Amino acid sequence: MNSREYRQYRQWRQRRRAAWIDANRKHHHPDTEAEFLIEFASMWAPFGGATEEEILVHFGMTMRRFIERLWQVIPESNCVQDEIRLLASAYPHPRRAGGPGG
Repeated sequence: MNSREYRQYRQWRQRRRAAWIDANRKHHHPDTEAEFLIEFASMWAPFGGATEEEILVHFGMTMRRFIERLWQVIPESNCVQDEIRLLASAYPHPRRAGGPGG
C-alpha cells in the first residue's frame, strides 16, 4: 500500500468511525426540536436558566411559552432525575409556580 492509498484508507476509516459514533449516540428525545430544547435548557440551567433574549433568539418564543414547551417534552424524554431536578430549579413548572392550573 503506497502513501496515497494509506491516506485514503485512513480517511475512509475516520468517516466510518464518525458515522458509527453518530448513529449510536443516545438522543434525549426522538423529536430533534424537543432534543434541542432540552439540551439548550440543560446548558443554561446551572446559570439559573437562559435569558428571555436567548430564548427569543434561539426559539422565537417567550420565556413562558419556552417553559411550557419544555415541560411538555420532558415526560417523553430520556432525562435522568438529576437533570429533571436541575431543569425544575431553573425553569419551574408553570403549574407548580402558581401558573395556570396551579
